[in-house]
This record gives sequence, structure tokens and C-alpha cells, in this order.
Amino acid sequence: MPMNRSLYPADWEQIALAVKDAAKWTCQECGRPCRRPGQQWADFVLGLLESGSGWYDETYDQGEKPQRFTLTVAHINHQPEDCSESNLKALCAPCHCRYDAPMKAARRKAKRKEGQLSLLESQP
Repeated sequence: MPMNRSLYPADWEQIALAVKDAAKWTCQECGRPCRRPGQQWADFVLGLLESGSGWYDETYDQGEKPQRFTLTVAHINHQPEDCSESNLKALCAPCHCRYDAPMKAARRKAKRKEGQLSLLESQP
């Protein structure tokens, strides 16, 4: 689901960049190193190979999916207007998706209960 920019502060880009810099462009959940803005994929992969970090092997299978090495910023309480330092965490795209999955499932379930009929429900 794309982010609704109207819920974020005007300086969100600077806030997010500061969180990512503080995390040294590494996922705070799984430790995955992530590309910096403007960094070419080949340069990033070469850096992983030279570092000996073990993440190079991940790029071999995922070379067509470089977004998996994109660092994002998650709101721990899922409130985009709350940009306090304690509420923000740098997560790679896969970890961010996993983190948001239970909340998104709960929203879908609540939406169904708000009056949308299921095809499997009996109708009066």
C-alpha cells in the first residue's frame, strides 16, 4: 500500500534520512546492508563482496529485485504523524512488509466487518 504523504510532516524526507544514517544504512531488524540514494547496483554488490559480510550471496538470487536492499523507515505504532525518535526504526523493505503485515490484515478484517458482505455469507 503506498504511503499517504498527507499524513507525514513536511520534513519527512529529512527525518527518514537521519534515521537511515543513524542506522548506518543497515536494517535494524535483520542486519541487511542497504543501498544509499544514487548508489549503482553494481557498486553496491561489489561493496558487499569486498566486505565479506555474507550478504553478497543474497544478491545473486535477488539481482532482479534490488528493492530488497532498500532501506525504509517504519513507524512502530503505525502512526505516521508520530515521528519521535523512539517511534522510528530503519527496516529493509522485506522486514518492513513483515512488520506491517499483521496491522494490514487487521485493517482488512475490520473493513469486512464494517458492512462489506463476503461472497460466502448468506444473504437475508
